[in-house]
Amino acid sequence: MIYRNLFLAILFSLGCLSLPVRAENSDTKLSDEQITAVKKALSTATFANSPPTTTSATYVADPRIPQLPSFSYTAGTPLPKAVPGAMASMMGASKYSPQSATTDAGGDPNAFANTKLTALPFFGKLPFASVVAANPQLAKLKIGDVFPSWSAADPNKSVGDFANSPLGKTPIPADVIASTPTSNLPGVTDTPYGDYPAIGKPPIDPSNPGETVYIADMPGISKLSFDNFIKIGAIPPGLTLLKFDLLHSGQRELSVANGDKVAAGSNKEPNAPCKNCDAVELLSPIAADSNLNPYNGTISPIGLQLKGGYGLLGDLLTAAGVREDSGFEVPYIGFGDCGSKWSARSPNVKAGTVQQTLSFRYCFTLPILGFQATPYFLPLPLPLPANEQQANLLLPMMVRPVVKAPLPSIPSPPSIASASASVSPSISPIIPSAVGIDKVALFGSATKNSYSPTLNVYSDGESSAKLPAIVRVASPLVNRHEKFG
Repeated sequence: MIYRNLFLAILFSLGCLSLPVRAENSDTKLSDEQITAVKKALSTATFANSPPTTTSATYVADPRIPQLPSFSYTAGTPLPKAVPGAMASMMGASKYSPQSATTDAGGDPNAFANTKLTALPFFGKLPFASVVAANPQLAKLKIGDVFPSWSAADPNKSVGDFANSPLGKTPIPADVIASTPTSNLPGVTDTPYGDYPAIGKPPIDPSNPGETVYIADMPGISKLSFDNFIKIGAIPPGLTLLKFDLLHSGQRELSVANGDKVAAGSNKEPNAPCKNCDAVELLSPIAADSNLNPYNGTISPIGLQLKGGYGLLGDLLTAAGVREDSGFEVPYIGFGDCGSKWSARSPNVKAGTVQQTLSFRYCFTLPILGFQATPYFLPLPLPLPANEQQANLLLPMMVRPVVKAPLPSIPSPPSIASASASVSPSISPIIPSAVGIDKVALFGSATKNSYSPTLNVYSDGESSAKLPAIVRVASPLVNRHEKFG
């Protein structure tokens, strides 16, 4: 037993357990089961079928971030009515037009052939001058030819001149929208959303941006699948692979102060405590039965809504009430390079299952102000199992372990006279700051019965090398099913 613990301590101190692992009987270096499941989720998820908001928020536009308009929503609001069009534009919707978004979402290629302007709800929210700025092909047309029912407008004026008049600061009246065919405005259904001020650009007049345009006002966008916006990149070094171990029903406060390994949280509320909440307990696939591995027993509470985000944008949205789940960052899946966050939802304590979820944010960099990011507030349920009995592997994540207490000294083995190197009387293992994953792909689920304790080391696409298997035996250091509730 002493030799085994000594062996583990040396491996941890040398970083030898910072290695990728794989499921047994895999034909390739790493299983692609999880990456396939994530891709499937992205291909079917849309703003329209995503879970509604879980909190309320009211944001007032700040001139220091002109890209983002005021918006508000209450708990239970469908995402298309909660997410501003400007935010969706920065996520990748700016390249779409009403027609292309509708077609790419599986809609009718001739959806706007015989419609009124009511088919373009955002037209009734933007100042008329913003509509014309995005559609310069309209400028030389006569108002009377385009909007014959607009009684307040001089029919002999050009659209461009009228847009520059005081009435150009107001939206097109509702009765005019309802009576004007889209065919009177050539090209507008093919104009990208990114060309519109207050959607894809800052408003022409920040003091008069018009009403907030939401995704629900932008035809086609709410039904586009997330794989049009969200990308899966290469997994960076320094991430941790964990597997689902136990689901506990909350009976007391979980906190680091109480000795719990609550490693989940947010950048603004790290290691966030949770009172009377359910939580998942996670294990490392490597040395899963030993508390020499600081990742064993990692706890992620369920149901917390935390402050998050970065920079001025994060601070403003946090003040507005936007929140994110407690969990761990997944930096290689997201809008552009914005990443996402893993969390557990919908716990079923009796069945021992949870719903794995990725939540997304959007981000950008501003001159002087630097990196800006919203909280991770857009949830995507994943079709990945998370079951106590199966001990499913999770996605590689950014996990900073919590060391509950100083580890005991490991006594040295009996000295051997012929040994050329002396052994210190005691060895205090050095726990690395992260058990990382080097250049790997996503990992497939493995059950407790099929997981191989053989470590597989992979370099840049070359042949793999194997370390000797770690044999799981009883140990006085084992404490993997410690109860915390």
